[in-house]
Amino acid sequence: MRRNANQQLRKAANGATEAVKKYVAHLHEVYPPARGKTRISVRPENRVIVNVPLPARASDRMRLFDQMAEVGTRLLLETGEHIILSDQ
Repeated sequence: MRRNANQQLRKAANGATEAVKKYVAHLHEVYPPARGKTRISVRPENRVIVNVPLPARASDRMRLFDQMAEVGTRLLLETGEHIILSDQ
């Protein structure tokens, strides 16, 4: 993760940091183009938005959203943190 993303993680609500780190690590594993381009923002009610440039092909975007929705759902159940993938 780039430095800016790390700074944003520190600003995240208590407990969100580990969940967000796991989410971003998985994202970078399944979608390497997100490395160095990931931005994180925290919205009201501890909703965390992970912004990356998405793939150009619709089928690739849908596959990425499906994979990350599974990760996000698991982390939501484990930690109560709502993490959303979004386009920059």
